[in-house]
Amino acid sequence: MMWVLFFAAYVPFALAFPYQQPESDSTRISGGSNATIREIPYIVQINVDGSKTSDCDASIISRLWVVSAAHCLSRMRAANVSIRAGTDKFMRGGVVIRASNIYVHPSYSNITQDYDIGLIRLASPLTIGPNIASITLATKKPAVGASAVVSGWGDLDSTSETIPTQLQKVALPVVSDLECPPVYTPRMICAGYRNGSRSPCYGDSGGPLAVRRTLVGVVSHGRDCAGISVYANVANLRSWILSIASI
Repeated sequence: MMWVLFFAAYVPFALAFPYQQPESDSTRISGGSNATIREIPYIVQINVDGSKTSDCDASIISRLWVVSAAHCLSRMRAANVSIRAGTDKFMRGGVVIRASNIYVHPSYSNITQDYDIGLIRLASPLTIGPNIASITLATKKPAVGASAVVSGWGDLDSTSETIPTQLQKVALPVVSDLECPPVYTPRMICAGYRNGSRSPCYGDSGGPLAVRRTLVGVVSHGRDCAGISVYANVANLRSWILSIASI
């Protein structure tokens, strides 16, 4: 099977990794269920001017900062980017705020997807409330077997290209490093079921993997919206996040 990036489908398949990396974005959770924004008030949609769809997702870590995947942000210009927060509807409702700056980890590799982490600084602060809230950054890698929730508006499966109108979520177990793909580093964690159909999918890139309202991972890539998927390891990358965002 092909390892593919979980971002919007307009990204050329030629960007697939040499070692069978992800080839397109995921906007929907495969095998998930409907979620409300009050369950996941830290998730936001990222939009690029002129695009008719959400390009990736991100997580609120303060009133002025959201964290996403480097493979999403490395192809964006801050002047053309906004985020939509406080809604569980796809491209509707909530509040829209422009980006002022985008930061991509300087060691990010678009070949191996190592250091797949980035930040957006917002042009104006979010108003925190029931539908908009920050999520705590993990300080340590979650234990193997821990139940982690991934959420987003990605495709419902790898073939139908059906985008949900409602936010989706699915709980996945964190797995050992031995279950991860061949190209694996300490900046990654893996979660999912080896033979399962529950997974992030195209368009879910940059979205949160959370354990008890703590951000442990950022959606990076996976295998055809099924099986075990790979996430940026937030605990490992936390020091870089804090050095930029100063939160």
